Amino acid sequence: MRAKKLTAILLAGALCASALTGCGINKNATAATMNDQEVSLGIVNFYCRFQQASYEDMYKNAMGTDKDIWSMDLYGNGTTMADSLKDSTMEDLHAMYTLQAHMSDYKVALTDEEKSAIKDAAAKFIESNSKNVLDEMSADQETIEEFLTLYTIKDKMREAIEAEADTNVSAEEANMRGYSMITISTTGYTDDSGNQVEYSDDEKALIKENVQKMQDELQADGATLESVAKNYSYEVTNGTYAKDDTTLDEAVKTALDGLKEGENSPLIETESAYYFVRLDKETDEDATEKNRESIINTRKTDHYNEVLTGWQENDGWKVKDKVLAKISFKNSLTQKDPNASAETENVQSTQ
Repeated sequence: MRAKKLTAILLAGALCASALTGCGINKNATAATMNDQEVSLGIVNFYCRFQQASYEDMYKNAMGTDKDIWSMDLYGNGTTMADSLKDSTMEDLHAMYTLQAHMSDYKVALTDEEKSAIKDAAAKFIESNSKNVLDEMSADQETIEEFLTLYTIKDKMREAIEAEADTNVSAEEANMRGYSMITISTTGYTDDSGNQVEYSDDEKALIKENVQKMQDELQADGATLESVAKNYSYEVTNGTYAKDDTTLDEAVKTALDGLKEGENSPLIETESAYYFVRLDKETDEDATEKNRESIINTRKTDHYNEVLTGWQENDGWKVKDKVLAKISFKNSLTQKDPNASAETENVQSTQ
């Protein structure tokens, strides 16, 4: 059931808080509005601070525990980690409240079992965490229940909306052809130190000479891409591609499109490389089925996003930045080590 799944994902285990400094927030303050809906600062803080626990564990393991990641611009976009997390949290909550407002459009409702599981999950979270953690997160029974309710509704609404998407994919659209290829760069190579080295004119001439020999050898009876590549210390790579593929070089795709199963191409010359290709399968069954699933999933996601953004165009969503600024990540929240002693539960504050 969804609520139980959500409990396992979001509320597994206890958290630990740093030595607390500074004042708490007014969880009843309004952080955003949407039509007649008010979003409390408490629920925004809870969602932000829960995510903080995962982020801090991940980044501090990679960067060191003395780093204040929340004041850093880790993605080079001119925004601190703190502001980035707040922004993404508000986008998520905007979606959740929007979907909740349109439940009747899709006849979506929570079952008694889901409601009961949500209550139990919220109570378990409160029982599993110290007062310091709960205060830091604005985590009381009502707030956690509201968040879990919103999250569960989002899951059910997304499923209902995506069910409208067209899942009929033609054989031609799904088809993935299998190929093998020798790629011979004409620009340069990577040396043992990882540096890119350009070929000299003499080296380019030798490559061209060898490529012509390879082409002649491929015409011999019994010759294969693999045998010819081995003779000249090149590798054969394998892949699949679809009708509308844009990752292959255009000249390579054109050559492959003109081949029948088992045929080799003539030499293909581009500005940066020479290629020899072979069409191995007109239809690679496994790749074709994966492509079919990918096309369907893309259609579902596109339809969901289209419906959601349509609802949000004139919903009056407005974030109160001054209220949101009250949320601070100064006090660290991390996932609790089940093997840690009670004496080590409070870790140092991130200053």
